[in-house]
Amino acid sequence: MNDYDFSTLNDKEFERLSLDLLNAEFSLRLQGFKIGRDKGIDLRYSTPANNNAIVVQAKHYVGSAYAQLKHTLKEKELKKVRNLKPERYIVVTSLPLSAQEKDELKEILSPFVLTSNDIIGKDDLNAFLRSNEEIEKTHFKLWFSSIKILKTIFNNAIEGRTKHHLQSVKNKIRFYVITKKLDDANKILNEKKLLLITGQPGIGKTTLADILLFDRAKKGFKIYKVENIREAEDVISVDSDEKQLFYFDDFLGANYFEIINANKTETQLTSFVERVKNSPNKYLILTTRTVILNHAIEKYEKISHSKMANNQFELKLTDYTRFEKALILYNHLYFTNVSEELYNSILTDQFYRTIIRHKNYTPRIIEFITDKTKIESLSPEQYLQFILNNLNNPSEIWRYSFNNQIEYLDKCLLLTLFTFPREIDEPTLINAFESRLEFEKNSHNQIINSDQFNSSVKILLNGFISSTIIKRPKKIREYSFINPSLGDFLIGYCQNSFQERKSILSSIKYAEQLHQFSPQWRLLPLEKELQLIIREKIAKDELEFVNSDKSYFTNNVRLGNKIDILYRFCSGTNIDSLLSDFFSSIDFEEGVEMVGEKLEGLLLNLGDSPLTYSFIKDNFIRIIEALMTSMTELDNAKVVPELFEKYEQNYEEYSETEKGLDRLISLVTNVLVSKEEELKYDKKDEVKAMTEVESIYDDVYSIEYELMSELLPNLTEDHDFEIGIDESYWKGQIEENIDNDLKAEHEAEMYQEQYKEAAFESRNEESAIDDLFIKPE
Repeated sequence: MNDYDFSTLNDKEFERLSLDLLNAEFSLRLQGFKIGRDKGIDLRYSTPANNNAIVVQAKHYVGSAYAQLKHTLKEKELKKVRNLKPERYIVVTSLPLSAQEKDELKEILSPFVLTSNDIIGKDDLNAFLRSNEEIEKTHFKLWFSSIKILKTIFNNAIEGRTKHHLQSVKNKIRFYVITKKLDDANKILNEKKLLLITGQPGIGKTTLADILLFDRAKKGFKIYKVENIREAEDVISVDSDEKQLFYFDDFLGANYFEIINANKTETQLTSFVERVKNSPNKYLILTTRTVILNHAIEKYEKISHSKMANNQFELKLTDYTRFEKALILYNHLYFTNVSEELYNSILTDQFYRTIIRHKNYTPRIIEFITDKTKIESLSPEQYLQFILNNLNNPSEIWRYSFNNQIEYLDKCLLLTLFTFPREIDEPTLINAFESRLEFEKNSHNQIINSDQFNSSVKILLNGFISSTIIKRPKKIREYSFINPSLGDFLIGYCQNSFQERKSILSSIKYAEQLHQFSPQWRLLPLEKELQLIIREKIAKDELEFVNSDKSYFTNNVRLGNKIDILYRFCSGTNIDSLLSDFFSSIDFEEGVEMVGEKLEGLLLNLGDSPLTYSFIKDNFIRIIEALMTSMTELDNAKVVPELFEKYEQNYEEYSETEKGLDRLISLVTNVLVSKEEELKYDKKDEVKAMTEVESIYDDVYSIEYELMSELLPNLTEDHDFEIGIDESYWKGQIEENIDNDLKAEHEAEMYQEQYKEAAFESRNEESAIDDLFIKPE
């Protein structure tokens, strides 16, 4: 039995719920009125003899005392009721009321309240909800004011990071405004099992994902907020009855370094997507910024060819209607309890219209400009200017706090955290921060106390950063920014400060801290002086790797990563000697699977590096054969003849040797097998007929022809690569897909849509917005 306290509803939402419940419970036909000055009427029932036959007043007093309700009814509402002269007056409140309190209010409002039953409190509303389940289902935000439902949700949060995340969502759910995007998102997730939410910074990607997590947790799904592919793979269940939802926030931005530093990572990512899609009761939500997704699709073949690049799984968050923007602003003003003085300043001259119409409006900015910790000391004039400054310069919303509320070394900790691509564990952050402190002591004569990390964390916690205890497998603390907009601000801050960029690079301890300087993103300038600093650190072996203790992190992987860093971050300097040394240290017989794609890229684009060129040329066959063993992609395989030519090797002669022919046949086989598996993953849950399967294999045979023409044009004998249609497998898959389609159609019919057309649909939108912000008399 659910017991709601209605704390997630604003006053307008509570009034709508009261309307639905009273009409259902008492078989009335009460009318709601446009939002605004109610003159003592929230809802009413009219007869030919009396327009105000039944009048209802809804009083939403979350966290208030009975005394306040009594005072308002006696000193304000009673006068209005006497003017209205209703035959029946009903009071609905979210406060719990005793029988004695109901009797007292009936006497105060006599003779208009006919019985104490017309004083309806929290317990009565819950009883009405229990007998009207359809109304309960349609008021989405109501669900999350129930302790029982919240307990279910938190029980389905599997580990510390997820529990902490859902706790933070609980505190934000009241701000949420239901738009049609919620239904769109649920429809995609139900039908496709994969939902990719994209949009610009601050538009509400994470908020929408959070609402979906809460909704699914309520329905019995176990929720996993994961940071990388390995975490997800470790916990996905083979039990088809176990409901699991995986949430991967900023899945490309936060994992960019991982993707570019392991040629199998994008394969792991797309493979996990397919595993989810083909496992019963498993679902996946991903979010990313539009610009990052576009870059990944352009650069990474596996992603560009995968379903993640297929817009049928994508929900693009763009703009909101003006009324939706108004509701978001209203909710933030209502639930943050902005002082009456500051609230009135927004009403003056309809300043809220300026906010809503502004080209830079985003929910994130609204959250910032209604944060009590940032505005409580401002006068009304200062507040309006504060709002305009942040709307006109959205990347600057953190500037005042950063410049005036924390000390220099606290800023250094923030900037250290900024250098990592995602949440970072405490030991790693401490090591990185200590490296920065050592630099500050030696270069800027800063005085460092022995407990500087903990001192700075205490200052920054909850205002700038958040921390979470997770199990992985032992308990460990992680740190992240409290809001992504802080990272956006620090990008701008570092863009404008060469000295800060120099300090960061001079003090970094881990290669992952180069993330923000990646040339692919072009976020931060990387002048030659800064490239020289990176080159020096690589030369002196001063950069560690966060995952260097993992079994896959072999010496070849370490060397390949160093080569990649030199190639990408130090291209404006002379790196020839270092490249040559690192290349000569790689054990090519051991294999280069984890770094093969990076090495191939360097071989193709090697500039003026005579020592490296000479080494590669002298050891070319050994190197190219190691690379070919690691290749599984068509585009990679097709450049093999080009590499032979670039390093003055005779490709035709090599391809005619027994060893060379075997290597090239193996290369073609690897690509075809990989492509067949990729197409299977990509299409197997979609095909409904064998003709579609035949079309899939036509693609594989086309690749076989293309590769043989490119790599072995002179081969006179046909080679059987044993790629063919497994009819038994595909017929079973087709039968399963048809069955799944029928189930999906049934689920779609059962799904309860949450979005209702706005109450202002028959009226002018601007008038509806004005009504929303009119204060009741």
